[in-house]
Amino acid sequence: GDVYKRQPPGRIEGFDISNISGTFAVASMVSFKDGRPDRSSYRRFKMKSVVGQDDFACMAETVRRRYSRLKKEAEALIEADEEETGITETMLPGGVIPENMPKLILIDGGKGQLNAALHELKKLGLDRIPIIGLAKEFEEIYLPGKSIPLRLSHHSGALKLLQRVRDESHRFANTYNAQLRLKKISESLLDEFPGMGDTRKTALLKHFKSVQKLKLASLEEIAEVPGFGGKMAEKLKIFLSARTAVPSAINTEE
Repeated sequence: GDVYKRQPPGRIEGFDISNISGTFAVASMVSFKDGRPDRSSYRRFKMKSVVGQDDFACMAETVRRRYSRLKKEAEALIEADEEETGITETMLPGGVIPENMPKLILIDGGKGQLNAALHELKKLGLDRIPIIGLAKEFEEIYLPGKSIPLRLSHHSGALKLLQRVRDESHRFANTYNAQLRLKKISESLLDEFPGMGDTRKTALLKHFKSVQKLKLASLEEIAEVPGFGGKMAEKLKIFLSARTAVPSAINTEE
């Protein structure tokens, strides 16, 4: 627990999950170096495996994707060194934290989010990296294996740094959600299609992810979507081909 009390860790990576009414499940990762934001290292994630609104599962997926990638990069560097030196160590030495890992991982949330993240680190053999959760309500710090959270003075420099990281991860997650909302607005032309309705619109967007991809779809592919069998698919195809192109989907960074 002393890792963040005495001096700021060299690099902190902070995570937050954001859902818009359960429609978009996204996550952010911000990076602070020596107490300052390192924006070029920020990452954002659109969930691939999570169904429904499940913040714990979202946190698990995000941490798994981030640190399995860093672990692979570290192992690739070890392999490159082996070729140069002739010393062979096929895997990362047990208990050693690779150089490319953060000195502290900060999870936005309490015990549940922290445990979800820690479980993934353990599976990767990276649970020696210091990790904490910062819960919003009372600004309590949750530590692995401790049921009672830590409360630092609100004047504490350490707490203020952790709050800055948490607030920045929250801001970055919300920004990504705002971009996705704009994308959703660009998809509102579907509302002009007669007989569309919320159910059909949701089914289309779930299937094709964007109007751009929907416009490229074949008649047969559209007909696979519930509610678009037969003539409805044909009418939609004609309707879309008569409309101008909409902006392409926003790319995620990981």
